[in-house]
Amino acid sequence: MLNVKLWEARTRIFAWYLGLSAILVGLSIPVFTQLAILQVDQRVREDLKEELDAFEKFSQEDSDQDIKLIFDRFLQYKIPADKTFLIATINGKFYRSSPISLPQAISGDSSLITDLAQTTSPIRGKNLVIDPQVGDIIYKAEPIKTDGHSQGVLIVANIAQGERKEVISAMIIAIEVLVITFFLALILAWKVAGTVLKPVRTLINTANIISDKDLTQRIPVRGQGEMAELAQTFNNMMNRLEVAFRSQRQLLNDASHELRTPITIVRGHLELLEYDDSQEVAETIPLVLDELDRMSRLIEDLLVLARSERRDFLILKSVDLDDFTRKMYRKMQGLGERQWQLDSTGEGTIKIDRDRIVQAMMNLAHNAVKYTTSKDTIALGSSIDEKHIYFWIRDTGIGIPLEDQKKIFCRFVRSSNNQNTTKGIGLGLSIVSAIARSHNGRVELFSQVDKGSTFKIILPKNPEP
Repeated sequence: MLNVKLWEARTRIFAWYLGLSAILVGLSIPVFTQLAILQVDQRVREDLKEELDAFEKFSQEDSDQDIKLIFDRFLQYKIPADKTFLIATINGKFYRSSPISLPQAISGDSSLITDLAQTTSPIRGKNLVIDPQVGDIIYKAEPIKTDGHSQGVLIVANIAQGERKEVISAMIIAIEVLVITFFLALILAWKVAGTVLKPVRTLINTANIISDKDLTQRIPVRGQGEMAELAQTFNNMMNRLEVAFRSQRQLLNDASHELRTPITIVRGHLELLEYDDSQEVAETIPLVLDELDRMSRLIEDLLVLARSERRDFLILKSVDLDDFTRKMYRKMQGLGERQWQLDSTGEGTIKIDRDRIVQAMMNLAHNAVKYTTSKDTIALGSSIDEKHIYFWIRDTGIGIPLEDQKKIFCRFVRSSNNQNTTKGIGLGLSIVSAIARSHNGRVELFSQVDKGSTFKIILPKNPEP
């Protein structure tokens, strides 16, 4: 079906090219023909003007002679160009011509010459003749005056049909060449359309091969241009999909493992429970409730991570940074008996999701409590500069090994330094990182084993809309 659609696309491209080319060729032929004929007519008129200018110069040299003598001498020595005729009239009547033989349409007794012989002012024009051997007659008539009185008229006429036939013959040859070129162009267009659509065919074939079990297929990117950009965009999309699917599988595997453990514990206690033994029931119920609470926290954390990818995850509001920091500090002091300290507070109004930032900072503070003792210091601080907003939690606890500092931001991963002495499911730092990313920010970690850790959330001062 996809190959059929590609053929349809190729055919549509070819059909559009064919239609547009045919329209352009069909319009260009009569336009070019008309332009060529106009050029012929223009050249003929220029030739007629040259003939009249030559007569005017000739007549000025013999201005004192009789008009007949002037006509005789000029027509005797002046040989007109091919298909051009010089006709002299005196007192409204035909007198002489060069050449002597004239076509019937411009003969001495023709209506055209008779009318032009009567003119008293210069005149030019074109006369259409039915005779196909003559066609249009282009003419100019110039009265010859002596003492202000018209004594005769010199008429210069040209039969342009011959030159027009030559133009049309040349145009026919040009049309034949154009048609041959047009069909060759169509063949090339069909092949080019196939070449242009080849990356699309490759994309479709690759897409057909790809499944949720194999997302490794990619399209080879060759050259530059829109098709190369399309292939690169497709490959980038597949990279993101592969990462997303891999992350989804890992999440499902980890979540199923984490949920299976409390379910097994609950089931085991309930199966072994002696309901008649009130003391055993009293001891079992808190254990079951604790595991159910753990499952509830896990599900809630997974929901937060899932929602963090949505556009409506954040509700940005203006917050006073100093007041916001001090309120978080008072809230954190209830997490445990530690040497709590407020490092500093930034001054100014910021735009953040207040609840999400509180959630992230409380997660960091809760982690700090888990990995410190009552004698350790836990400090909270905030600051602001021209571009960024900073929140941090600093403690003097056990620290995090260098090899674990990147891994602990992944889901269900905990530091190897104290993995067996504290409770947790390993989603807290993932949530902190997700909240920072949703603000177009990041989380930075500075830690040394046995000296403590500092988690810093860095957010842009002016978040993108």
